[in-house]
Amino acid sequence: MSGVLWVLAWPGTGGVFPLAFIAWWPMLQAERAHDARTSGRRRSFTPYLLLGLFIWNASTTWWLGAVDEPWATRLLSGGFPMVGNTLLMSLPWILRRWVVRRLGRAWSDVTLVLAWLAFERLHHDWDLQWPWLTLGNVFAEHPGWIQWYEWTGVLGGSLWIWATALLIDRAWSLPGPGGSISTRSSRRYSAVAILGVPSLLSLVLYAAWDDQGQQLEVVVVQPNIDPYQEKFGGVEPLEQLEGMLAQAEAVMSDSTRLIVLPETALQENATVSGAQDGQLRLRGLWENDLEASRSVRRIREFLDRHPRASLLAGMSSAYLFAPGEPLTSTARRLGGSDRHYEAYNAALFVERDRPVQVYHKSKLVAGVEKLPFESLLGSLEYLSIDMGGTTGSLGVQQERSVLRSADGRVAVAPVICYESVFGDHVAPHVRNGATMIAIMTNDGWWGQSPGYRQHLAYGRLRAVETRRAIARSANTGISCVIDQRGTVWQSTEWWHEAAFRSELHTSHELTVFVRYGDLIGRLALLLLPILLVAAFVAGRTVP
Repeated sequence: MSGVLWVLAWPGTGGVFPLAFIAWWPMLQAERAHDARTSGRRRSFTPYLLLGLFIWNASTTWWLGAVDEPWATRLLSGGFPMVGNTLLMSLPWILRRWVVRRLGRAWSDVTLVLAWLAFERLHHDWDLQWPWLTLGNVFAEHPGWIQWYEWTGVLGGSLWIWATALLIDRAWSLPGPGGSISTRSSRRYSAVAILGVPSLLSLVLYAAWDDQGQQLEVVVVQPNIDPYQEKFGGVEPLEQLEGMLAQAEAVMSDSTRLIVLPETALQENATVSGAQDGQLRLRGLWENDLEASRSVRRIREFLDRHPRASLLAGMSSAYLFAPGEPLTSTARRLGGSDRHYEAYNAALFVERDRPVQVYHKSKLVAGVEKLPFESLLGSLEYLSIDMGGTTGSLGVQQERSVLRSADGRVAVAPVICYESVFGDHVAPHVRNGATMIAIMTNDGWWGQSPGYRQHLAYGRLRAVETRRAIARSANTGISCVIDQRGTVWQSTEWWHEAAFRSELHTSHELTVFVRYGDLIGRLALLLLPILLVAAFVAGRTVP
């Protein structure tokens, strides 16, 4: 029942978000019934726990296996995240049961909440990061309820759900958890207050909000290029670019300041000739000399006709290391020579009469763009899943860049695909001066599934956390503009060619979340080890 309730609550698979507040209740009841039935016998509750968690994971993220690839690849890309995430989600519950045996039931709820929040925090920052099912994401399609994410970030929603769920369990469970009638009534009033006060506060903030800052006219392009048949070899790269520029030009005005193209919009192959004689000649999107690429030259010709505009596009690029230059752990050997290069999923910002600016995607998709634990296990490139473009581990950058126009009117945070799921990743871009966000993505890999709708919805949370408007360009959809309170405007249809012009507001104000980051997650990581050590010591001192 808990698994089914989470499926019905989740964006893209049900969307009935109020069910999130009671979704854990059947699991808590089942645990209580199991303990009563097996009192004095050591029988594990874990199989039931895993069943409920797997139902939730499989029913909301099954689309990960819907890639147009051989069955073994589909099984790996879909099955591993579902099973792995199910096992990881069970750990907070297992820790809770371990602590109960040592410190008593009074600490069980505290353990469960701290362990879950710590799990979600860690799931944002390791090689198998997968925060897709962070509890606070459940409100993504209804940002009017969580305007206070500008203070707490998405883990504030996770804490809200757990606090409400546990109070409901204590106040309405049958048989009752003990205590007088007045105690149970007090718990019910507390549950109503914890549920109602943040909701009312948020709805008031949502109704009263006016987007802040100067208006900026943007053009968003959705080329609708099939990622399997056309994107990576089916249609010549310059032909793809010409089509996107024509789409943009058809809707631009003299006031347009920024054009946004999707992830990997530029696919000019980076090739090398002359490796045998040592005189290397680079062709394509080599970051050593991007100005020499046909793509950049064509974009500059376009901007000569539109000198007030800048263009932001996703690209697949590479960098050739000079002889003796220190190599990264993800550097690749250039065939036919002793030279090495780095491959990137990147963003290119071009403004007339100024050098190009580049950002490298840094939150990479495990198994596709990043081979987990490669620094420990060595090169595992043969295990990577080929989703077009360059496979194996890509290069990243540590700095959260802001791409700026000369006059400062455009100061954009480039957010490439999966990066839009990570609030603590987007916030430093804003802290570094970004006044708006551009999400560039290609969501066409999984077809007509909940995946692209969930991905769109999660971007709305970034708008609330940072109070930055978002221009979202998706290759096959859904492209749109999201305002500073998370409302979607001018959304395109899925799998249709489209381009539109819109105005959004650019802001310089910093929210609490942007200034200080995920305080809730970091506090959970601090307190949980203290609690576990206390439980360990208490267990060893019991006669």
